[in-house]
Amino acid sequence: MFVSTAAVAAAPAAAKSSPADEPLAIDHKGILARVEQIIDLLRTRYICDGWKIDEDGAARALDCFRRHVHGPAFKDEDKDTAAHTIKR
Repeated sequence: MFVSTAAVAAAPAAAKSSPADEPLAIDHKGILARVEQIIDLLRTRYICDGWKIDEDGAARALDCFRRHVHGPAFKDEDKDTAAHTIKR
């Protein structure tokens, strides 16, 4: 569920219009700001009885988005992300 929230957060920042001959610029700072806002809201608002945020998952997601902004750069994002995934 959190992954879909992050994807929704990323959509507006990545959907900037650009001329057809230019690659789409991704606003990683904008994406990070939106993800931080979403996680803060999920931490501080009532969602429903018994619901609580997955703090480990939220921390991993924030780390991933912060890494896009502050580094270090990903060599292989899927492989690097998988290495930090907690097995349940």
